[in-house]
Amino acid sequence: MQTSNWMSFAVSFSVVIALLGGLLFLLRRAQSRGLPGIPQRRIRILEAASVAPRQKLVLLRVKDQEILLGVSAQQMTTLATFAADTDESTASSPKAAGSGEGLAPLAKRMADRLKASTSSAAAARDMP
Repeated sequence: MQTSNWMSFAVSFSVVIALLGGLLFLLRRAQSRGLPGIPQRRIRILEAASVAPRQKLVLLRVKDQEILLGVSAQQMTTLATFAADTDESTASSPKAAGSGEGLAPLAKRMADRLKASTSSAAAARDMP
């Protein structure tokens, strides 16, 4: 008799946990897609990449702009801003994601900023 009570409890508990997990999954999908009649979020995180233990690069979309932020434990810095693509399917296509062609202007700007910061740091060290 004791065994059947424990089995009944275990099955009931498993069903409740499965239903809770399914509900959380559906809520998360509804949140990411947006529900009809509820306005979309104006700020969306498109991508985030960790570059160090407490540092990230975050690509945001705000209205018709994309903003690349550098985020550390102490501050957030805007690294680049550019106009957002109106066609999101090209940004998520495998060809665009796999090739580095779209990143060339950004890479050049990042290299220029790095050179400028290292040259200004070297000039500051040379001053008496």
